[in-house]
Amino acid sequence: MSYASWFAALALAVVACSGGDGPPITPLDAGLDAPAPIDAPMSTGTYDSPDDFDRSGCLPGSLAGFDPQGIYHLQIDFDGFRSTTAARFDVLGGGTFGGILAGRDATAATSTADDVFLYRRIDDQNSRALDLCARQGDVLRGQYAFCNMTGCLLGQVTAKKVVRLAEPAASGLTLLGEYSDPTWGPGIGVNVRVEGDLAYLARYQDGLRILDISDPANIREVGHAPTEDPTRREIYNDVKLVAANGRRYAIMASDQVGAVVWDVTTPSAPRIVAHLGTGGRGVDIHTLFLDGGRAYLANTSLGLEIYDLADPAAPVRLGEFPNPSSAGDVFLHDLYVAGDRAYLNFWGAGMVIVDVSNPAAPRAVGTFADYGETTSHSNWVTRVGGRSIAAHGDEQWGSHLRLVDVTEGTAGFLRETAEWKTRDEVSAHNIMAFGSRVYIAYYQDGVRVIDIADPAAPRQVAWFNTWPGYDRSYGKSFFEGAVGIDVDLARNRIYVADSNRNLMILRIDG
Repeated sequence: MSYASWFAALALAVVACSGGDGPPITPLDAGLDAPAPIDAPMSTGTYDSPDDFDRSGCLPGSLAGFDPQGIYHLQIDFDGFRSTTAARFDVLGGGTFGGILAGRDATAATSTADDVFLYRRIDDQNSRALDLCARQGDVLRGQYAFCNMTGCLLGQVTAKKVVRLAEPAASGLTLLGEYSDPTWGPGIGVNVRVEGDLAYLARYQDGLRILDISDPANIREVGHAPTEDPTRREIYNDVKLVAANGRRYAIMASDQVGAVVWDVTTPSAPRIVAHLGTGGRGVDIHTLFLDGGRAYLANTSLGLEIYDLADPAAPVRLGEFPNPSSAGDVFLHDLYVAGDRAYLNFWGAGMVIVDVSNPAAPRAVGTFADYGETTSHSNWVTRVGGRSIAAHGDEQWGSHLRLVDVTEGTAGFLRETAEWKTRDEVSAHNIMAFGSRVYIAYYQDGVRVIDIADPAAPRQVAWFNTWPGYDRSYGKSFFEGAVGIDVDLARNRIYVADSNRNLMILRIDG
């Protein structure tokens, strides 16, 4: 069947149970692949048993003596596109097993010398299945079935059990305090910005939480700005702050109603005063950046939108820079802006540098792409040794930090100088950079601080592991752990938005 038909059928199935293992309807944070149009061959069958899969690639007996309990990250190669997801396998005792597959409880789980198998029945027409049947060292391989009313899409799986890195829990960073509240509504901590003694925490479906951090050891909540229609599962994926005319505003990136401008001058009584963004597939603003009195919006349908924020309650649209392609894997995911340059992460099209000196007519000045499998996710630009260096990250299996020389007018312009990673099965996420230091929210590998005084030889100088390892409150997503950061060098602090622990405050030692 055609990809369009598959996509339409998937849209019907995903409303109640998005597992994050197939083509997404919109690019939720977690940079799932959004593949270009393809013909997606389908299979029929139930795939509720290992025997339903092709066994030709299995290694019988290779799982003998293997402890199946743990959290697994999966790279799935479908026909024409690649995706990532997570699974958790639980040993319950008495020869029984359970687990999580692509974010939901498994219906069936088995472990033998030949297979580790998880099956998740959603309804009569929708299911997921994972069969790992070949082990070589710490790498497991097998197959995955993503089934809906039109049939089953089959993929080849590479999997690794994710454990804490063999290192001290922290080095060079000290936890000053953290805050979460079990009474909060559904949501995960995804980004944070701090102004003075208040932290503004974006929490997906739960909206914005405003926290008093004057005493990091005794954080308290002082305000809540919920999403406008929780019944539609609207999410807030980003937060930025701006002050004007004696008032403070938090601008939230919504996946359904654009950028939402909240007046948070009185934290206990926030109120919506404006919306930004032009309709496309809804008004999905994934992230935003504020610079020079302007808001730069990552509109996944259209591309970059630019607004004047002289009065945040009455924003004025100045211009746009469109997505460079209509391909399904090209959309504006994130961005960094400084002066008249915007550095735009267009996922499958790479990072595009745009001159925004005339916001009514932005123009591209260069592109960093074609460096391998491209899922350009985020970047931040800093000056090092007289050069402008972009700290660039993708988001998927194998994604990591790339340092790119973006010094215009030089022979090194748009050349990669070095790479740095923790491991392939854990992805880097949000990035900030100041001077010769890069700060990374690195999902399950916590917060990483990298020295790039020599852009050709980055080295780690500090870290803090926020992720506990195997735990039955984790394993629902490939994208867990440290998600967002805000760095305050004046106070030597890093504020962390963690998927499960929500707000964490770290001190930068030394």
